[in-house]
Amino acid sequence: MSERVPRLRRPRAQVLGAGAAVLAALAVGHAVVTAFPVSERVQASFVRPATIGEPVELRYARLTAGEPTGSTVLDNDDGTLLATPGVWLVVPLTLEVTGQPRALGFAELLGGDGRTYTVFTGGRSWFLSGTAQPGIPRYATLRVELPPEAVPGAHLRVGLLQKDQRRDDVADIDLGLTQADADAWASDDAPVLAGAWSDEPPEQP
Repeated sequence: MSERVPRLRRPRAQVLGAGAAVLAALAVGHAVVTAFPVSERVQASFVRPATIGEPVELRYARLTAGEPTGSTVLDNDDGTLLATPGVWLVVPLTLEVTGQPRALGFAELLGGDGRTYTVFTGGRSWFLSGTAQPGIPRYATLRVELPPEAVPGAHLRVGLLQKDQRRDDVADIDLGLTQADADAWASDDAPVLAGAWSDEPPEQP
């Protein structure tokens, strides 16, 4: 007598449907993780948008950008003039730190040409605020050397630490610049002043 082979039961339609749903959910989850890596989201800066004249509240300070100016010649406020084949962009900043004395060390310009222009604490393009005291406004000037095509639509970003902006506030200031500004500055050789930081407000022209 031959041994009887048991028949395999086919899975019910409901089981097949549930399995398909699980696979679909896993696929969607994988796509989300792939599109938005967790590590990048956790490490990203907290970008705080603002415009000219609008105070932006940061974890460590209140920052306000004044009206930008520009030219092909920079007055270094030390008896020297610097010329450029591009343009000098100068942005006055008012800084009011909170909690403890602080010096802001990070700045970069996101040009309208899609490039990022780093601003250092030394060299031709620089931002140096010095150590500001809580309750005492600090007035500083940022200057950056750019090609004229970077001017329209440019945004200024300012933060606390020069080398590390992860998981911290960064101001993103729309400078409101246009092609007309770029054209005017590229043909202007009247020196634009980039003064040193001060606890006294700058003189109004």
